[in-house]
Amino acid sequence: MTMLRQKIKPTHSFNESLTPPAPDYTQLNHWAAHPDKDSTAKLMPEGVDDCSAQPEADVFFIYPTMLFSKEHWNAPLDHTRTNEFVDHMILPGQASIFNANCRVFAPRYRQVTFYSFLEASPNSHAAFHLAYQDVLLAFNHYIKYENKGRPFIIAGHSQGSFLGLRLVEDIIDPTELADQLIAAYLIGFQTPKDKIGRTLNRIKAATSYNDTGCIVAFDTFGENGGPLHDRDNCQHYYPDHEKWEDRKHKDVISINPLNWQVSTELVSADKHLGSVKLNFTKESKFNWQNFFSDDPMGIQIESLDSPREGECSTRLDENGILHISEPRTRSYRLGLMPNENYHIHDMALFYMNLRENVKDRIRAFVG
Repeated sequence: MTMLRQKIKPTHSFNESLTPPAPDYTQLNHWAAHPDKDSTAKLMPEGVDDCSAQPEADVFFIYPTMLFSKEHWNAPLDHTRTNEFVDHMILPGQASIFNANCRVFAPRYRQVTFYSFLEASPNSHAAFHLAYQDVLLAFNHYIKYENKGRPFIIAGHSQGSFLGLRLVEDIIDPTELADQLIAAYLIGFQTPKDKIGRTLNRIKAATSYNDTGCIVAFDTFGENGGPLHDRDNCQHYYPDHEKWEDRKHKDVISINPLNWQVSTELVSADKHLGSVKLNFTKESKFNWQNFFSDDPMGIQIESLDSPREGECSTRLDENGILHISEPRTRSYRLGLMPNENYHIHDMALFYMNLRENVKDRIRAFVG
């Protein structure tokens, strides 16, 4: 971990005067996905044809960390590597989950570099604040010009979930917008239970497959894995006291994506509706030696594979961490983070369960 920290640590302290230019969300090119542009968020898995001609809801999707740079605390909006990952991995692999019944809005934003999660410092806090200001600006634009009273979902993964939670706390929970929120799918960032009743008064934690006005969250580990609290420097922001608190050792909001319950019972793999893999073009080349750099990887999405059912069984532990059996598909067993952390596969592994659940919550909301 020390070696990685040095490899990706920015070469300078955060300086607002050195930050990349701010987005202008009246410009379509500052949206990674938008109903008025062609994006890979509109892809569907092979053999799946369930998109509504007139979607009943919207999803405001915040993508996860794709910046591993020593040159920037925050990604420029035209950062080729970040946009390549977003357009050819994240939009098709995550945002497309919501496209059956939702118009998809996903802003490009000046996200923080991965190093910010390794160092709880004034530098990382300032970088996170800048990223959040972009997300807030994009959401306000969406509400003012695009929403027109429609029900909506907030969704994100990892950094996107961290920023999405701040959005729910600051802008949605305390206002009438809470009446339009179907659910907030905030996956892969250990959302603390102590947010409920502290910074969230109207929004609750999901406890069933069709409740609304709630947070849907889980963090995926292997059967014997779990968070490494001694190495975890990630923090959550608490606007009630305007301070940052370590997320480690906190019980988390969680629900089992195979049965949409919060019990600790083991749920068998026959409840697993399907993971979905990305199919890249033959010309795509993964240069893993340059992964932690600003250089493009040379990848291009071609299609989504057909769903693979029965991938794994699941269970929640008493602290809210989701544990899974070893996935049947070999590629999901690769790229694990320390201690059997399936973080990068949180959403792909449960693609079809999530897709069906989005439909259930929309139906419950619109009646």
